[in-house]
Amino acid sequence: MPFKVKLFRLVATNGDIDWLITNGLDDLCPRGYNLTVQVAQKANDVRWQIEQFHREIKQLTGSEKCQCRKARSQRNHLACCYHAWVSLKVKAKELKTTLYQIRKNLFYGYLKAELDNPRITAYSGV
Repeated sequence: MPFKVKLFRLVATNGDIDWLITNGLDDLCPRGYNLTVQVAQKANDVRWQIEQFHREIKQLTGSEKCQCRKARSQRNHLACCYHAWVSLKVKAKELKTTLYQIRKNLFYGYLKAELDNPRITAYSGV
């Protein structure tokens, strides 16, 4: 390689092994300090939290489904999605469960009632 890189082997508590390679030595560690496994692990943990946030906000709030054309409308949509995500996160922490379980339980009663006694009947064509 024409530039310096550092390779780390990170072992999770469950035994999974991840490899982290970086050329951003100055970004992760101030000048005069050695880049250690702990510093790399901390940076990787921060990156993972960001990835997890993006996955959750897309899967749980429908942020990517915005069909607005105006920038202000798109910002409003994303702000509402963020507000919904924060509400789910607070409730999940309060109930000591996952965001996905909270969202599933939001619709459970309604779906069960509709399946038991649908308000709109399907057209059979006969």
